[in-house]
Amino acid sequence: MNSSAFHTVFDASTTGWRYWWFPAIGLVFVAIGLALPTRMRTGVFGKPPPFMKRWFPRVFVGFAVLWTSASFLATFVEYRTSVSALKENRAEMVEGIVTDFHPMPHSGHANESFVVNGVKFEYSDYRVTAGFNNTASHGGPIREGLVVRIWHFKGRILRLDIKKEPNQALQATAVKRLI
Repeated sequence: MNSSAFHTVFDASTTGWRYWWFPAIGLVFVAIGLALPTRMRTGVFGKPPPFMKRWFPRVFVGFAVLWTSASFLATFVEYRTSVSALKENRAEMVEGIVTDFHPMPHSGHANESFVVNGVKFEYSDYRVTAGFNNTASHGGPIREGLVVRIWHFKGRILRLDIKKEPNQALQATAVKRLI
């Protein structure tokens, strides 16, 4: 199909690392852990046993650093892998009509899913991923019968193009003529 008949609604290579905030939450707990020895000495938490004064802050900080590091590595590596797959043409492309569409309920207790040319896609707003995850119940663009072009890699939608409606194509042409 003509590529000008499609518009891109998601592209992992241009959206940036969207989930930087996820590992950043761990930094808050690192700061709390670093302040614990002082707070324990001043008696804010009552009189803790000596082993608690010594080991609890260390274990707390250690776990916070471990969680922050692991979540940073997981999210950033997935993002870089996704961008590389797109740029190096390792992502597979499928084009066709969205069928078997199952929207996620607004309560969020299920994944949204659909099929395009025999390839099933699943995602959720509540999953931290570098791929597309905007469900219809939260304003996402996917619906039954939509013509799409999808680049995917390891189960993630890395780029999503949607065929323009005939009136959208006419509006785009009219705007180009005005410019």
